[in-house]
Amino acid sequence: MTLTNNEWADGVIFCRGPIEGSMAKVYLDRDMRQPVVGSEYDVSDPASKAAQQWGEGVPGGCTLALGLSRGSSTTLYIAGTGTWPSGACWFQDVESNGRASLAKGPQYMSQVEFTIDKSGEGAVWYDMSSVEGVSGGITMNYTDSSGNAQTDVAVPGRFSGSGLEVVPAPGIGFPTVLSDKNALGPCECQTFSPSSKSCNTDACFAGCPGPLVDNPCGQHRCRAWYAKRYEDPDSYCGWLYAEGAQTYCWAMDEWKCVDADCGYGGKDQPSKDCSSSYPKDAAANTYSCGHGGAMPGPNGTQWWTSGAGCEDKLVGGVPTNPAPPRHGGRIAISFENLPWLHE
Repeated sequence: MTLTNNEWADGVIFCRGPIEGSMAKVYLDRDMRQPVVGSEYDVSDPASKAAQQWGEGVPGGCTLALGLSRGSSTTLYIAGTGTWPSGACWFQDVESNGRASLAKGPQYMSQVEFTIDKSGEGAVWYDMSSVEGVSGGITMNYTDSSGNAQTDVAVPGRFSGSGLEVVPAPGIGFPTVLSDKNALGPCECQTFSPSSKSCNTDACFAGCPGPLVDNPCGQHRCRAWYAKRYEDPDSYCGWLYAEGAQTYCWAMDEWKCVDADCGYGGKDQPSKDCSSSYPKDAAANTYSCGHGGAMPGPNGTQWWTSGAGCEDKLVGGVPTNPAPPRHGGRIAISFENLPWLHE
């Protein structure tokens, strides 16, 4: 895995595996004799050299802090039998890191997320997430040992209109475009119900926290809210989609509604007011929009027989979350400068 700083400034790339032992077969050298866990770059140890320079990571698992000057790269090596579940990498410039370290997790910026299975036995699952904001561009590709390549790119041009703006990241300082989640403030919902005033707000639909996302109706209302945002090119999601950025703009953005109703309100669909009875153990994700179509409804009925209310999100024919089979090869992640952010 090669990591490159093509951003506007010198900085640090943080990469983590939040699961204990998840990076046990990731190494600093090609001969695979120097494990990253417990190395001088592992900031989960507050006494490490990197933690002293770049900030302390979360305890448990492993978080690497890889300082890179502008235009430079570094390479990690993953054993064929090695895995890296629930991984993530993000970039922070030197100046803002001096104000507030993001070693514990990204804020107000895009990141790469991935899960790497064993070579020959699984896949390289990955996506780029702009759920927090856009402070730079990212490219990521996986090329297997046969030369088959899968590439994701999120390098958007400047937005138009007055719906978005470049602002300093709160308390940190680097320039960013805040996502809807961070622009609209907190959601006060504790337990979702279709009639709850505290749960049915723009802030709740934008952030779509647990009480909404774990409920079919709550997640549906998030999806329907974002369906309208997608129609507005001046909105955050509309801008990224129009720019061809292959990235998540909100938490459940692997699927996109086919229309503003997003699978509710039709004759073979749940009611728009969510008064329909859902089957026992109805999965919140699929029942939020009928992904895949033709699912059991209440009392032996069938919902979405005439079609799903959402479909896999594709940008330039590429899904938001590619999963090519892992067969050796190389992963390349590059954090890219967006000059218009710094004008």
